[in-house]
Amino acid sequence: MKSRSLIILVALILAPVMLFAQRTDRIQLGSILPANSIYDRGLKQMAADWQRETEGRVQLRVQSGTVKDEATLARRLSVGRPQAAVFVQPGEISEAFNVLSIPFFFESDDEAFHVVEKLTPTFERALADEGLVLLNWGHGGWLRFFTADRVDDLDGLKRTKIFTTAGDEKMEQWYKQNGFDPTPLAITDVLLGLNTGLINAYPSPPYGALLMGWYDKAPYMLDVPLTPLLGITVITERAWSGISAEDQQTLRASAKRFEQTLRRDVPKEEQESVDQMVARGLTVVDLDDAAIASFRDVADELTASWRGTIIPADIYDLALRERDAFRAAR
Repeated sequence: MKSRSLIILVALILAPVMLFAQRTDRIQLGSILPANSIYDRGLKQMAADWQRETEGRVQLRVQSGTVKDEATLARRLSVGRPQAAVFVQPGEISEAFNVLSIPFFFESDDEAFHVVEKLTPTFERALADEGLVLLNWGHGGWLRFFTADRVDDLDGLKRTKIFTTAGDEKMEQWYKQNGFDPTPLAITDVLLGLNTGLINAYPSPPYGALLMGWYDKAPYMLDVPLTPLLGITVITERAWSGISAEDQQTLRASAKRFEQTLRRDVPKEEQESVDQMVARGLTVVDLDDAAIASFRDVADELTASWRGTIIPADIYDLALRERDAFRAAR
């Protein structure tokens, strides 16, 4: 009888431990990224890695293209549905990230990621204020302007109807104040806007223009790289804190591998996308060095006003310092 009571007592003591050992953390990840894109496939590979490497303790369900815009995604993330997300434009979460979107601020991927690395602790603090944890950085390629009619300079762009992200009122006002004609839309409405004439110009990486079919209605690409599209993958602090420290380390390593894969593969995808679109009728508008230099000079003057308005002044200054230090060391 004593032996039986002892067995029952031990079972009761060990039950919580056994339940914890069997616990599975199920995480949903949302994004506006199209299904079956290079990003979606990479995220699903990361999900498979998470499940395998944690022996099923962490299961990630990737839900690409499940929201209309990233403002909606941010609101849903704040209430824990989903628990993780990819943001193509992380300025939707914090204006600090807008420093990575300044046209002509960067000259290369290496320069951009040097600044990203140096500013990551600052960005992590900004995310922590929103209850989020940074998992990795994404690379979507370099933005270029696609237009319905041939454009050779900034004055030509000012005569177009440019897509800008809905909800970003500061960016919309900046466009207007500098003589542009912006039309705010959700990214999912860009094709509709092109088909109806609501817009006839938009900035996009070549891969995105090809994947979404936007180039067909805007068959000219101004071959002046503006800025790299640097996104982030985040998870809520609430979901992250429920994962063991050992599994957190595993998940971070997997997320970092995905980041490195994008950095390696996206430049090749970018050139292949241009080649495919050219074969289907896209015209690449090349500028000579003098024209590009003029383009940059004017754009630099226009975007100087971002400091302290679209971008916090201290973040702008920090990014500028790190970028210039990178250039000085070359």
